[in-house]
Amino acid sequence: MQEALLVLETSCARPSAAAWAGGALLYRVEWEAERNHSSAIFQAVRQVLDSLEGRRLAEIVVGSGPGSYGGIRVALAVADGLSLVHGSRVAAFSSWNGLGIHAPLACVMSDARRGGWAWARVTAGVLEGAPEVLPGEQAAARVRECLETGVPVYSTEAAGTLAARGMEGVVPVLPHAEALGSAWMALDTVRREELLAAPAEPLYVRAPHITSSKRPAWAVKA
Repeated sequence: MQEALLVLETSCARPSAAAWAGGALLYRVEWEAERNHSSAIFQAVRQVLDSLEGRRLAEIVVGSGPGSYGGIRVALAVADGLSLVHGSRVAAFSSWNGLGIHAPLACVMSDARRGGWAWARVTAGVLEGAPEVLPGEQAAARVRECLETGVPVYSTEAAGTLAARGMEGVVPVLPHAEALGSAWMALDTVRREELLAAPAEPLYVRAPHITSSKRPAWAVKA
């Protein structure tokens, strides 16, 4: 029985899903999610699963961001559920590998909030390590430096957001399940096995923020 791959990319406002078998794309679908990731993803996944036509769902790859943590968590939950039913293996793979960038060298950035920008290099479409968070002024300087040396800069932020931040010359782009699946299959077997063996979780560009309690949990309020 031929084995299939399901790819879920929900880190952006236009999520997508795709299925592959034998290196060929079987089906792709995208939808406008905004704040409705949890309700829209199920119909899309149903359509993709129907396209498998009896093939075994062997692997599920989820775009891990950077991006909408809510959307990513929903996709990971869906992947976990499907893995229990189909015996699939699940891997988290950075969404920035699914941007469809073909330049030999490029940089990608996104708003990391609190005045910071997530920043990373992409070589032949593949992310080089985890993104770092730069202050706004330093990120803007990096943009100018890259553009002056002929290195294109892409961002998952909308054009209006980039213009408002003074990021001229940065090209808006969104990740897509089809491109993410292509990047996944282009990895060597050893790297894929490493990712499949690792916990499937969102890519955090900052450590999770935890607010300390004003009093111990065991304290009795007077």
